[in-house]
Amino acid sequence: MGTPGHDARNQDELQDLLLDSEGFSDFMLELVLIAAAGLGSGKPVLCSITVEREGFPLTVASSELDAMILDERQYAFDNGPCLTALRQQRTVFIPDLDESRKWEGYARVIASSGVQAILAVPVEAGSSTQAALNCYARDLGMMDAAFVSAVEAFAGSISRILRLALRFHLPALAGADLGPELRARGLVDAAVAVIMARDKCSRAEAFTQLGRSAFTGNMRLGERAIEVLREARRAQGME
Repeated sequence: MGTPGHDARNQDELQDLLLDSEGFSDFMLELVLIAAAGLGSGKPVLCSITVEREGFPLTVASSELDAMILDERQYAFDNGPCLTALRQQRTVFIPDLDESRKWEGYARVIASSGVQAILAVPVEAGSSTQAALNCYARDLGMMDAAFVSAVEAFAGSISRILRLALRFHLPALAGADLGPELRARGLVDAAVAVIMARDKCSRAEAFTQLGRSAFTGNMRLGERAIEVLREARRAQGME
């Protein structure tokens, strides 16, 4: 069930949260934990926020590791509910994943997670960036029309502060002081560049290749990226 009282966040409260956070990673983590705690009427909801720039999606924060893994399964195939939500700027609601023919391929991929319902809502993030708030539930019936409305309202309420956070912090995503998720993104970008040079392919093709090899090896994207970089160093006699 949704929580109508949580439909919006006070902008002053969100601004204080941004100002008090030590950096982009900390702020995004606080934001997604607010979402996870305030939605679902006390039942566990996995939440994450995906940001995409120049065709590369990244989970900038997740309430639990499982939410990030569920996101990354979509990135590996360059398709899924959250990517559709942010790229088409529309809500994607799957009340029963087992009964959804459109997403049956993704349902098979994440079957072991126990997730039964998914909601992805776009968050306006500016002209050059796309974002989405993603919710995953393991209990059928948790996500109803009221829940969808509550999440859409929350996504709308965080749009302005998210744009502000991205404007000030996104240029520094490659910095050494960022959290593990964002440092992993730097490794992924470097591995994509290696694959492009090695296979003479486009960035999109290299990213897809990296994602598929990570999935085949049952690895996270960051782990597979490290392997690709090590392989390149060995090929050049540097290890």
